[in-house]
Amino acid sequence: MFNNIVSISLLLLFYWYWHNAQTAKALALKATKARCNALEVLMLDDYVALTRMGLKRNAAGRWQVYRCYAFEFASTGEDRYQGICTVLGDRVLSIEMDAYRIE
Repeated sequence: MFNNIVSISLLLLFYWYWHNAQTAKALALKATKARCNALEVLMLDDYVALTRMGLKRNAAGRWQVYRCYAFEFASTGEDRYQGICTVLGDRVLSIEMDAYRIE
């Protein structure tokens, strides 16, 4: 009986982590697409990749999961540039993009 409770708890914990990760990734993807559209650059591959994760305090002092997602974009179609989207909990903290050429 105890083994079943532990197994179910672990499955629920895994599902909670997976769901949170997918929600944060979707939020980062939506934010980076919006930023690229606003700057009139092309987001390449329509993809963000998790590069860093940890715990960090939010403005209220509570611990939340901190994730950084990398993405690529192009301004002229020739060169690829890198960007980083930082998500804390369910909020986008920042989107940083390499300097790029404008023609």
